[in-house]
Amino acid sequence: MNITGKYYFLLFLLPLLWGCSGNDPGDPAVKPDPEPVWDKSRTVKISFLSDLSGNNPFTVSSYPAVASFVKEDESHLLILDKANVRHASPRLNPGARIAVLAMRIPLFVPTSFSDDSYTGCMLLLRKPVQQMELAKVTDDNRLMQTSVDIRPGLGTNVAIVSFSQVEQVTAASALLKSAIEQSVLVTGTIRRDHLPQLRSTLSATLQESTYELTVAENSNNNSTLCIIMLGSKKWKFRKLTEISVQNNIKSSLLEVEYLK
Repeated sequence: MNITGKYYFLLFLLPLLWGCSGNDPGDPAVKPDPEPVWDKSRTVKISFLSDLSGNNPFTVSSYPAVASFVKEDESHLLILDKANVRHASPRLNPGARIAVLAMRIPLFVPTSFSDDSYTGCMLLLRKPVQQMELAKVTDDNRLMQTSVDIRPGLGTNVAIVSFSQVEQVTAASALLKSAIEQSVLVTGTIRRDHLPQLRSTLSATLQESTYELTVAENSNNNSTLCIIMLGSKKWKFRKLTEISVQNNIKSSLLEVEYLK
């Protein structure tokens, strides 16, 4: 082909190449898929009552106010975080005392143990649970899994576990992996300075595309503890509502949707 022929051939070819390139600035931008509409009928509600200081905020003087709040609470699970049980004299069990006043069923999940106290959280239930399993993380730490009826005909499983020592995070890796693979929603509290270890443990155990770790940021984002939610991609965190209960005790209501 001579030079003139090559020139006309290129003139013929350029419009075809331009039309196939998909780079026409006049083309409308490709929009991402819209955010799925929040289906509140598939949403688990979990309330944490705590000051997130790492200490027990439930003193005798707070029992009436906390119990009054618990009576009106409509979440699926209500947790008194760090309602520690003192087994030395004088013996104290704030979660049990509040449960009596609020007419709820108490269930204690331990986090750690000392010479005079059990550190942990107290679940306050409206009625006996249909299913409950307590799994060992370390000698003094447990993961509790229970069934939750989101609505009639729709139930799922939720696990409660909290960490006060970095070694507990590593020790829980197999249990967390199993929960995620079974689409169990895991929630609890952890020290903020232990979050990097939790993220490292998860990434070493699971593919990042298979799970979601969410830190539910409260109004005090410098608190010693923070609330976490961990689950498969079937779970989507939707909302955190924080309400003052008494003094530094606040209720953090988590709303997490179980996707179709």
